Amino acid sequence: MELKDKIFSLKGKTQNYAWGGYSYLYNLLGITNTDNKPMAEYWMGAHNSAPSVILNGEEEIKLDELIKQLPDITLTNKVFNVFGELPYLFKILDVHDMLSIQVHPSKIEAEKGFDAENAAGIPLNASNRNYKDRNHKPEMMVALSEFWLLHGFKAESLIETTLQDVHEFNVLLGLFKSEGYKGLYQFVMEMRQEDIDTILIPLVQREIRRKQNQELSKQDAGWWVCKLYENQEKLINIDRGVFSIYFFNIVLTWKDRM
Repeated sequence: MELKDKIFSLKGKTQNYAWGGYSYLYNLLGITNTDNKPMAEYWMGAHNSAPSVILNGEEEIKLDELIKQLPDITLTNKVFNVFGELPYLFKILDVHDMLSIQVHPSKIEAEKGFDAENAAGIPLNASNRNYKDRNHKPEMMVALSEFWLLHGFKAESLIETTLQDVHEFNVLLGLFKSEGYKGLYQFVMEMRQEDIDTILIPLVQREIRRKQNQELSKQDAGWWVCKLYENQEKLINIDRGVFSIYFFNIVLTWKDRM
């Protein structure tokens, strides 16, 4: 392959996940959202499921294929010999709705999981596919606007306070004291849906009343529970992820100081 230059225009790939926004990325990329479709992410990298392309004169070349053919020029042989690919993926996100909880494996577990799903013949784009590649997904985020997230479990003393202060969680306090984080979280994640609803429906109803009375702010777990359910006509099949909102640290990653 002959490259016509050393600096190239890079064209990324869009991801239209349901939680995405309807304007920011469209405006950034100069695209009209004629179908009123959410656009969640813009990927600029060489991930094999959605590689960017470079414009080599009039020819479009997938970045992952270019790296495989010319590793010494694109990455240097030293980097390619260690990683075998571009070792990062740059994304621009427009988050409109709440995302799901993510659990990232270690590098060793990612490799084992990816190889096992390949051996089982599960397609990369299958809904039940957990491992899209062999990497462990450490992340660094730079927030361009106000951005709230859940990050890691609260300290042990704060978990105990939560289990004491939230009436519906009182029954879980003994479990946490005896079996710790793993026992607590495994228990709520494996509960039957009818038991989830028994515990969480009264909690959700109370948090909605509190928000209506202006008793909640974004620092409160209940505020985010209301974001999920305050406009829902009937409370049923409550997402067990609600437990995570109470058990995890609520973090603001950007604040306008003007």
